[in-house]
Amino acid sequence: MKHPITETITQTADTVLLPALKQASEQSERAQHIKDFIQSQDAKIRELHEMGAGGLEVAGARSHMVDCFIRAAFLSAQERLSSKTPIKVSLTSVGGYGRGTLNPGSDIDLLFLLPVSSTKIPKLTEQLVQEMLYLLWDTGFKVGHATRSITECINEAKSEQQSKTALMDTRLIAGDQTLVDDFIRRFQRDCIQKQPEAFFELRRQDIRSRHRKYSHTVFLQEPHVKESCGGLRDYHNIIWVSQVERGTNDLEALVRERILTKTAYKEIVEAYDFIHRVRNELHYHTGRSTDILTLQLQGIVATNFQYPEKSILRRCESFMRDYYRHTRAIYNHTTSLMEIFQIEINENDAAKGWLRFLPKPKKKRVEIDGFVIRDGRIYPKTNDIFREEPHRLMRVFQECQLRNLTLGPQMRKLIKANWDLIDSDFRHNKANRETFRAMLERKGRVADTLRRMHRVGFLGRWMPEFGQLDCLVQHEFFHRYTADEHTLRCIEQLDALIDDDSRERAVYRKILTDLEDPYAIYLALILHDTGRAENVREHTDGSALLAARVCSRLKIRGARRSLLTFLVDHHLTFWRYATNKNLEDPEVIEEFAGIMRDPERLKALLVFTFADSNGTNEEAWSPWKETLMLQLFHSTLDFLKSGKDQYREDLAKEIQQLKKRTKNCLKEKYHEQLDTHFETMPKGYFRYRAPESIAIHVRAVRRFLIKEQKAEENFQESDFRWINRDDRGYTELVITTRNRPLLIEKVACALAASQINIIAADVYTRTDGITCDIFHVCTEDQQPVTQAATKKRVESTFSELIQQHEYNPKKFLKKKKNFLQRDPNEGGIPFPVRAFVNNHTSQQFTALEVQALDRIGLLHDIFLHIGHCGLATVHARICTEKGAAMDTIYVSTPDGAKVTDPEKIKQLESSIQRLVGFEHADE
Repeated sequence: MKHPITETITQTADTVLLPALKQASEQSERAQHIKDFIQSQDAKIRELHEMGAGGLEVAGARSHMVDCFIRAAFLSAQERLSSKTPIKVSLTSVGGYGRGTLNPGSDIDLLFLLPVSSTKIPKLTEQLVQEMLYLLWDTGFKVGHATRSITECINEAKSEQQSKTALMDTRLIAGDQTLVDDFIRRFQRDCIQKQPEAFFELRRQDIRSRHRKYSHTVFLQEPHVKESCGGLRDYHNIIWVSQVERGTNDLEALVRERILTKTAYKEIVEAYDFIHRVRNELHYHTGRSTDILTLQLQGIVATNFQYPEKSILRRCESFMRDYYRHTRAIYNHTTSLMEIFQIEINENDAAKGWLRFLPKPKKKRVEIDGFVIRDGRIYPKTNDIFREEPHRLMRVFQECQLRNLTLGPQMRKLIKANWDLIDSDFRHNKANRETFRAMLERKGRVADTLRRMHRVGFLGRWMPEFGQLDCLVQHEFFHRYTADEHTLRCIEQLDALIDDDSRERAVYRKILTDLEDPYAIYLALILHDTGRAENVREHTDGSALLAARVCSRLKIRGARRSLLTFLVDHHLTFWRYATNKNLEDPEVIEEFAGIMRDPERLKALLVFTFADSNGTNEEAWSPWKETLMLQLFHSTLDFLKSGKDQYREDLAKEIQQLKKRTKNCLKEKYHEQLDTHFETMPKGYFRYRAPESIAIHVRAVRRFLIKEQKAEENFQESDFRWINRDDRGYTELVITTRNRPLLIEKVACALAASQINIIAADVYTRTDGITCDIFHVCTEDQQPVTQAATKKRVESTFSELIQQHEYNPKKFLKKKKNFLQRDPNEGGIPFPVRAFVNNHTSQQFTALEVQALDRIGLLHDIFLHIGHCGLATVHARICTEKGAAMDTIYVSTPDGAKVTDPEKIKQLESSIQRLVGFEHADE
């Protein structure tokens, strides 16, 4: 049955466009007629889309519209060039256009099929092809085209797989039907029916390489609707493979063969239609072929699709949950179909060749507990095994784990068909919970098991608390995956430690291997983000409540329950302390130790944090952040082992021993300056600082003092020392000079002017007024600063700045648009900016916590505003993720005290909030 809009398009093309093209004498006139036709018909199709039409309906209507004007142009051109004898050529569509689906920004791919070699193309045919192409170009279309004979097409298909798959979707638009019929017959015979195994292997390699590129998951924060896992290309691949393996591109035929269930078929069709609708919206909104569903575009699509939630974040969550659900359906079902075809190919290969004359060896087959094990897969012996014994639904995963098996396609279908058995009685059953515990106690072999459970929908039904995370979007810029995918990747990170014999991972591997109760940490990882589905302000609170519920259901008591709930409740604590607090402050270590309470909890939380961070995204666990984590770990471990008094006494002894070791690194001429350095520097400076590092600073001070003595009157001298830390991904910059107003602001300005990022900053002022400021800096692409010209430019800029009597940073700082910045009229997801003063983080200083869109010069502006408030910056923890700055800056009054004046706190907070745009942010 034809769609009303396609009938209207056809009628308009036949009665209006075709006569107009025949009457037009000039190419420009014909092009204008086609433009008018496209504009009027495309407006109707877009209106159809905006009214909620399906993706395939709209893409099909656009394809039909293009068919109609190309056919009209072809007929009019053919009549004009050869009115008596039709020109022997077939104009066909291939690729996506050949499938009869054309998204608004997609190119059109055409094949002019010839009865003769393209080297012998007749003059009239050549004129027809040229006129058609020029006409399409004049109307604004991007056209991929080829002019070939049938033999040339087949030779091209044999030599180039992309051409082969494009030609599999060949469809006649205008011209000689018999020529196309002949091509399809020969193409089927020579390209489809011959060597199907080789074609299958190439398709399998294509899928593997794409899936590897997109992290083998549909749950990316910003997916590619065409190429990502579960995208359009996965659907196309299975259609092509089905055409070769089964001789049909109709998936319903697979339902009739019982290869695909009716439910699976329905899910695939619905998903394919939904993704096309999303792609249509992306193309319409951007006016071009846009296939990456960015965070900003997610908000636009969700709003235009009229998701009912009031806030844009909630609309995005609903929309993306639908998107992930649909792409997962395509990903899982097409993966299963590829596996089924692979099994068939392997069985057919075994029956071919001279081996078929030999007695067939019996396949190794094991039957156990109603399961059949064959070729590394586990199958059901009958379709009633779970109805007969529901607890087999748990045991089948244990068999997979113990024997290193995968679920056969039939087993996956059968588990899904028996979801109703996973009820309250099943979840409270003692045998089931003991089997589950046994699986989680097998260190290094847990993640694959949980992935199998999750893929078939078992895990979320066995543990509904985790089930609520299914396809749940996390609107945090450092999270790359959905909540459920993030959780599984965390467990993969923990598993991977068992076989990782690298020195870099030794501390985490030892903790995990020595851990007496792996059940607690693996279960805690499963539950640590469950609170995200509870819509509570702090998800850790929700997770802790849900963890307590799970412990009650699974009868987890005593020390195991205590450790599990501790890990869930504090799974962000380690990260927050390490990246936000001054780890040189003994009070911070004492406070953190009070939370940990014993070394075993501390060790478990470290390895837990390692897995959680590495499961967030590839950049979350940088060398610099790992350094902070291990510094906090070792400091706290020392504190817990020795106690408060002993810890402080040990610190004092360490400083004396550090002085002796540093003296051994220096020549005698530096010893006097070394004594002064240890007498005048703040005690926090010496904590976790290597003798070689202090020696560098002592030499820098001496070098500065010599420069200062030689300098002209009123000239402000300084000394720069650049130390590359390639193993940590940054350069350590030591700046030695006299303390003066706006000093740190001028340092930040000089660095920002050369596009250098500040990762961390420690500001130390000796009692004699000499500052030894230490910055960890990197380039915009997160690399150490190695260019000599860049270093020289920074030093020159700073020297010019510190000579200024009136500070004017505008000369050096040019505003740079941040890629996360959005147009307030665009409807995208707002970035959650914030700025507030926290007097509980440190006992000695006041903490200013800032989350904002990062930009060159942001840190300079923050420092400048702090100075304008009459306060001093003493320490900074700088963290940048995907263009988002998350900084903690410690400030004090000019005399070094904590800021306690309520008016001063309000002034600082308001000033920074205005700076980062908090007043204009969406709540």
